[in-house]
This record gives sequence, C-alpha cells and structure tokens, in this order.
Amino acid sequence: MKLSIQRILLVLGVLLIPFFSTNAQVEFLDEIIRFEPFDFKFTGNGARARGMGNAYLGVSDDITAIGWNPAGLYKMESPVLGLSFSSLRPRGNFSSDKFNLLSADERISSDHTGTFGALSSANFVAPIRIKGHPFVASASYTRVSDEYQFSNVEFDLIEIFPIFNEVGVLIDQDTVIALVGVTSELEGGIDAVNFGFGTRLSGNLAFGFSLNIYGGAVQRHTNFLITGDNIPVNNFQNGSLNLTTLSADSSSFGGFNFTIGLKHDGERFDAGLVLRTPFSLNQKSLNYNAFIFKINGVVAETDTTITIDLLTKYEIPLMVGFGIGYNVSESLLLAFDAEYRHFSAQQIKIRQSITLVPGADNIEEFLILSEEQWQWSNVFIVRAGTEYLNETGIGTIPFRAGIGYVPVPTPDTDINGVRTTAVSYEFSLGTGIHWELIKLDLAYNYSTLSLESLGFAAQSNNRNHFLTASFTGYF
Repeated sequence: MKLSIQRILLVLGVLLIPFFSTNAQVEFLDEIIRFEPFDFKFTGNGARARGMGNAYLGVSDDITAIGWNPAGLYKMESPVLGLSFSSLRPRGNFSSDKFNLLSADERISSDHTGTFGALSSANFVAPIRIKGHPFVASASYTRVSDEYQFSNVEFDLIEIFPIFNEVGVLIDQDTVIALVGVTSELEGGIDAVNFGFGTRLSGNLAFGFSLNIYGGAVQRHTNFLITGDNIPVNNFQNGSLNLTTLSADSSSFGGFNFTIGLKHDGERFDAGLVLRTPFSLNQKSLNYNAFIFKINGVVAETDTTITIDLLTKYEIPLMVGFGIGYNVSESLLLAFDAEYRHFSAQQIKIRQSITLVPGADNIEEFLILSEEQWQWSNVFIVRAGTEYLNETGIGTIPFRAGIGYVPVPTPDTDINGVRTTAVSYEFSLGTGIHWELIKLDLAYNYSTLSLESLGFAAQSNNRNHFLTASFTGYF
C-alpha cells in the first residue's frame, strides 16, 4: 500500500507544482513558499469615478477625493457624507490543451461564478480653519482592491505498478487509473482607512495629504481529491482508494503609506499630480490542512495540521499619477489619467523563522524570492472618461463612460518560463440623479484579464462585472 501511495503522490507533486505556482503556494524542492499574485490596484472608490473609467486624478472634486487626489477636497464648502455599495460578479473560465506528462492525460474544466457584495466606501468631509487658514478635512473607509481567483483541474493519472510474488520476484505489471481533482478559490480584498485634508496654496493651486492605513482579509479554500478503483493495496489484493486534502488559508493585511496631491483648477482645464509613497504590505496567515485516506470506504489514515503566524511582506512601489480634466462646456467633461508603478524592482519576502528574545526585538529570518521564482511586471496604467450633465425637470441626470488599459503586476508566464506583462481592459458606464442636497449615482464596470500559467499550458480568462451605487448627502 505504501508503495502505491508514494508513487501516486510523487507523480502528483511534479504535476501540481506549476498549478500552485500561480496560487497560494509554490514548491521548490522541499520548501513551501506561500504568497498570492494579487492585483494591487490601490484605487479610490465611488460611483462617479468608476462610471468615468476611474479617470479621476485630475477631476477629484467630490467627497471621494481623498482616495484619488486629496488636493481636490478643498472645493467642498460644507459638511458632506457619502456611502457606496458594490457588487462583484466574477465570470470566466480556466482552460488548457491536453498534453502528456508522466503518463497523465489532463482534462481541464473550470468556470468562474458567484456574487459578492459589501460596503465599498464611507466618506465624511468638513471644512475647518486652523489659525485662520481654510482646510477641508476628510475621513474615509475605502475598498482599494477586490481579489477573486478560481481554478478547477481534473485529469486521469495513469501509472504502471509492479506486481511481486511472495518471495519478492517481479511477476507482472498492473496499470492503475486514478481520477485527480483540485479546486482552489480565493475571495476577499484590501481595505484602507484614510485621514487627510486639502487646502488652497495660492491662486488656483491646491495641496492635499492623506494617511492610508491598510487592512482587509482574503480566504483561500483548496480541495484536493484522488479517487480510483482496482488500486494495488498490497501484493495480494486491489481496492478502492480515496485521498482527500482540504486546505484553508485565512490572511489579513497591514501596512500604511501617504498620498500627496497637487491640483490646478482652471476655468476649463484642471490638472492633478499624485504621489503614493512606497510601503511594505504585510500578509499574516493561518493555514489549516486536513488529510483523509480511505481504502474500500474505510478510513485508513487521517492527519490535521494548523500553522499560525505565517508572514509574507509585499514591497509596494512608489506610485506616480497624473490626470487632466477638460470642461468642453458646462455640461460636458473629458478626463484622462496615467499612472506608473515600478513593481519589477520590488521583492516578496516570506518569513522562515522567528526567535523570541525576552526584553529585546525578536529575530526574524526571511526568504526573498529570486527572479527565477517570481518577478512582478511594471505597471503603466492609462484611463479615459467622460461625463455629460443633462438638466431635467426632475433633477440633473449624468451620463458617464470610460475605458482603461490596466496592466497588472502578476505576469503572463508561458510554458518556457518567459514572462510578459498581463493587461486588464476595463469599460464602464454610469448614470444617476442629482438634487440640491442629495446625489444618487450608479456605475457599471466590465473588465477582462487573461493569464497564462507557468509550465501548465493553461490560461485563466476572467470576465468580471462590477456594480457600484453611491449616496452623497450635503448638510
């Protein structure tokens, strides 16, 4: 029995290394390295900005400005409260061509599905004066990055096992077929609590600053199942085999950085410059693993392990963003944004050990992923959007649209290990109704992203739908 199990797991280990390389863990020799290929978009929120394709760095003139360009806060003349709710509907598929590897005939089948909704932002701003100088202060909660990944792999494992007689002499060979299935799903996101202000420096030039404290959580659930009939249990009998491994990873985030913004407001032309300082985003995780092995429906072996205090540090680079807004008329606004993040120079660090030192700082040892193991792509984002305000007898009805070219840090990696930048294409529409003291806005975003998996001849095609509804009330 042990020989059969060991050989099956050996083959599976070789097969599934590439699969897990784009998910929760990568195995190099005997070492398990845990990290996640997150998108790390770190954008603001709000239905108006999303309806304009997130081209908002140069516009940024409402209650959500602290998440985009805090310099735009200075235009708020009274206390304002805003809330946004979002719903993510992930769709798409995971597919791969058949290939033979260690006698494995692979069949890939996967569909993204589900609906996830929650509060995506809560904002409050109020004008204040400090030594006679006017400021507009703001506090907010913002969901800055939604994360969802799904993969499902099924294939037949075909192996030839030797058959020995009672004295250990090889007398025959037996072909064994086992069905292998692996399902992995991650869901959650990164949040930020922001505190900041905006103020006029001189003339049409404004300055803004915010402190961003990051939190949030993600959960990954992975199910690993092997089933097979007529498996050699020993030299004298065959049996039905069932091997199940259930894995749950729960992670929380921590870190902080600053946003510095400048904004020029002209009669028709607005421009904004935004810097988000680099920082280390810490992911603390707990892993639960349950192993169940059955022969002929009878439990033969079980094992449960819980690993706590896992720590991964993601170095997030400086973000430099520039945006413009052009008022073609009082009713028509055009906007354009560009952002750059130098991710390729940043590292991922995984804590390998920690030594507690009474009365002093603890000693931590980290493994830094090499370029061969993982390397991010640089990100240069371009967005464009528009807004048209239609005055009606029941209120002002805005019409918005936007597009975005949004590369992600997680690279495309072909079967030869060659990395290229993966790009998400985004499209958006928005509308709403505005009265004097209340604004209701609605935005729909559609994004596409295709990722090729290292060494697995597989591709994940995401087609995500995102709906945001915002309420803004003036006091």
